[in-house]
Amino acid sequence: MTLENKILSSMSNYLASQEVTKKIENAVKKATDDVIEDLFTSYQSPVKEIIDKNLRSGLLKQMKNTDYSQSVVSLELLVRQVIKQASAENNNTLKRFKDWATFEPPEKVKTSEIFGRYLKFVEENIDTSELEVEFDDGPSFDGGVVNMEIESCDTSSKVKLTCEKDDSLDREFEIFNFNNTVWLREGSPSLRMVDEFEFWLRNIEANQVRIEIDETDAEEDVEVQEEPEPNY
Repeated sequence: MTLENKILSSMSNYLASQEVTKKIENAVKKATDDVIEDLFTSYQSPVKEIIDKNLRSGLLKQMKNTDYSQSVVSLELLVRQVIKQASAENNNTLKRFKDWATFEPPEKVKTSEIFGRYLKFVEENIDTSELEVEFDDGPSFDGGVVNMEIESCDTSSKVKLTCEKDDSLDREFEIFNFNNTVWLREGSPSLRMVDEFEFWLRNIEANQVRIEIDETDAEEDVEVQEEPEPNY
């Protein structure tokens, strides 16, 4: 058999094989998919124009028949609330800045005074959502107790202030032994984020006010300032 006959025979066998049939099927499928995709997505697609026309007419009709007055009122209330919250945050920041700028550091502060300020802070800021209500002398929240513990170490005294009913109000700091000044481990947060007790402590720290340890352990009942709502 000549070379030419061998080539023709091989081509005939290949064209008659299942492999060629499979490739033709795949090519036809791809061409069909491309045509369908062009019908929907190509520039000036007739199908796309039909869908666009019907969708626009339906949506415009629905929008014309919709009453937006209630939505506008809700949006206005939302904007007012956002402005109110932003103003409150800015006022709080300005107050903190004013307190910082006008702070007159005392010569010294006793640990009993620190504990007293912490107690007042807890009484005004404790989360009452999980507190029990007592009715002995009229309805009031059971705020539990707050504690102060001071542990002496080689270089400093560690102060722990804890709230029994709301551990989110727990505070810790250290008093250096060599100069009796406050050290708050964490870096200074923004004026907007810091609470009033920590803000006062940071002023004490920044001005290196001397701390006198007159009490190392203390405990007091928390008289919650917030009153329970009447439940009729």
